[in-house]
Amino acid sequence: SRRGAVCVSSQVGCTLQCKFCHTGTMPKKILRNLTTTEILAQIMVAKESLGDFEHDDVYANRRVTHLVFMGMGEPLYNYHNLRQAIEILRENDGLRLSKRRMTVSTAGVVPGILNMVRDNLDVNLAVSLHAPNDALRSQLMDVNKLFPIKDLMEACVAFGSRPAKRITFEYVMLNGVNDRFEDAEELYQLLHENKIHSFVNLIPFNPWPGSSFSTSSNNRVHAFHRVLDEKNDPMVRCAVRWPKGRDIGAACGQLATSLQS
Repeated sequence: SRRGAVCVSSQVGCTLQCKFCHTGTMPKKILRNLTTTEILAQIMVAKESLGDFEHDDVYANRRVTHLVFMGMGEPLYNYHNLRQAIEILRENDGLRLSKRRMTVSTAGVVPGILNMVRDNLDVNLAVSLHAPNDALRSQLMDVNKLFPIKDLMEACVAFGSRPAKRITFEYVMLNGVNDRFEDAEELYQLLHENKIHSFVNLIPFNPWPGSSFSTSSNNRVHAFHRVLDEKNDPMVRCAVRWPKGRDIGAACGQLATSLQS
């Protein structure tokens, strides 16, 4: 397959400080939004390093075919610059990327999701869910105290009300924390009862220095996947996203810098 995705950051660091994410441990004094130009520059550098500009005229030959705003930061806390970057990327005079090939990931910033609906920012949406109930999600993600699951699901329903909009729900697999059979059942019921056209990405935890979490065993990951898969529900699909870049600290949840200023 020639499909190639570039993972794009929207901020330096992240203010959300989700417990399982290394990015949230970066010093607060260096945290800031990336400019529109800095967001776009990441894609330009990736294409240049891959020699991809020479293939721009023939879409099928491109090496960079998809963009995922899943790097450092919360994209919807830098919404203005994010939206400008997406608009430029879609322009015929820009990189002419299809809206279907761009995904914005959020930790569940409800006003930002509703802004996407309001502005018809018609790209794909991924939601970092990671727990099926408020009690556990609030332990893992402080953002849930601002935007609890009920409000988040309502925003997802609004976003997904447009034709053919399947929402990806990201779920990091933390050993002994959120990976039980009961968690899988509760996750399914949450998505099923809200009638959300869903794709669940199960992500084995990527360890980083100082973290208190460990990765669920492969058997536990497969068992969790089986609970969802055996529902045979066309509205709730599921897959395992096996790690890439873990050995160089570049996998999901590992991005951070040692710079202090």
